[in-house]
Amino acid sequence: MNWARGVGLALAFLGAAPGHAQPNGAGGTLARIQSEGVIRIGVRDSAPPFAYYDGQGRPAGFSWSVCQAVVQQMESELKRPLRIQAMPVSLAASFEMLEDGRIDLQCGSTTHTAERAQKVDFSNTFFVSGIVVSYRKDEVRYANPLQFGRVGVLANSTAAGIMAKRAASKGSSVIDAVVPVASYEDGIEKLKKKDIDTLFADSVLVPTDPEISRRRVMETIEPYALMMRKGDRALRDQVDQALVKVLGGPGIRQIAADAQLDGKINLLTSEVWRRPSRDPAPQLY
Repeated sequence: MNWARGVGLALAFLGAAPGHAQPNGAGGTLARIQSEGVIRIGVRDSAPPFAYYDGQGRPAGFSWSVCQAVVQQMESELKRPLRIQAMPVSLAASFEMLEDGRIDLQCGSTTHTAERAQKVDFSNTFFVSGIVVSYRKDEVRYANPLQFGRVGVLANSTAAGIMAKRAASKGSSVIDAVVPVASYEDGIEKLKKKDIDTLFADSVLVPTDPEISRRRVMETIEPYALMMRKGDRALRDQVDQALVKVLGGPGIRQIAADAQLDGKINLLTSEVWRRPSRDPAPQLY
């Protein structure tokens, strides 16, 4: 996938530290998984519709279903059943939990960036989204691509890093303040209460609301991928082999439909399902 070409497609369609030693012994994580029959998956606790925990405390969402399908493929390759040990994780905690061995795989909506790839390994991309700007319908001045006012960003997210750099650059954009929000739902509530003027966040993850409008053009291209420990090449290769079969199979559309994503599958996502890619997000800022 050439993201420079992909940016054009998307706009048309939608209008560090070096690696650490593995904590699982000389054989690496995959050898341990095959020996024990257990794979530890950290599931993002607040990233619906990709990964979250339902009212009964069970993991759910598109990414979770993809991870389950990947493990099923791995069972065939490793010729043994695998038990998934799932635990809720935040984005920030995922990096430390991968490093110290508490989880083997992070399942969520994490953007593959070059900066993050200095700390962890990423699988092939399994979905492509992008950041959009949301604003109150009755304040159309914020439809202007240069007007942000008090802009909300999810704490520790890709969007937060981008907006911090943009605010510091003192460019042509009007940014009065960068305000962290606890969740995408919290960002929408803060918009409605006029605690912020715009929300700079992932287009797929931001809830729709009749009082809120969105700018048409995506600000970024966000390739989502699964995270693994840095240098865990055998596991990464095994996960990628499984992903090719899962994303290229007939069931992926139904998995997306079950997660209420069937109307949000853009051209870039369809392309990476057809042609596997491990390209990081383009450096647009």
